Amino acid sequence: MRGGVEKSFFWGVTLDDAHKEQKWEGTATENTVDCTVTTHTLSIRQVVLGADAKEGEANVVELEVLGYNDKKHKIPICVSKTGGSYVTNVDILIEDQVATFHLTKGKGPVYLSGTHQTETNIIGEDDMDELAEEEGEDEEEEDEVEDSPPKKKSKQ
Repeated sequence: MRGGVEKSFFWGVTLDDAHKEQKWEGTATENTVDCTVTTHTLSIRQVVLGADAKEGEANVVELEVLGYNDKKHKIPICVSKTGGSYVTNVDILIEDQVATFHLTKGKGPVYLSGTHQTETNIIGEDDMDELAEEEGEDEEEEDEVEDSPPKKKSKQ
């Protein structure tokens, strides 16, 4: 791929009693007309507990993503309570996948903010040839496995 164009955008969501779940659709997108692929990266840097949060109530923000081998992970990324610091700095990076933020405890409001970065690359003919070759190699490897003769059991 060549001709990459990177862009950065401010990103933010609010989790509260009315919106306990927010989804980020960050999967790579392919434009067959323009022959481009756009990848997405979300970098969450800050979680802020709103001034309207109920006194003494803990607010827990949980992130749900798919990890290695498509294993689902649900993990708290921030716990905030009035009376403490209203701002929590975090360092969370999500690349090319869907992520869901949940307010699992409390009524908020809790504000998450960061940067949504995109990179758009042009898919050239060389890239298409490489992809076709890789797919062909995968098929050849599968054929080799299927063509191997079955092992005979030895008599003891």
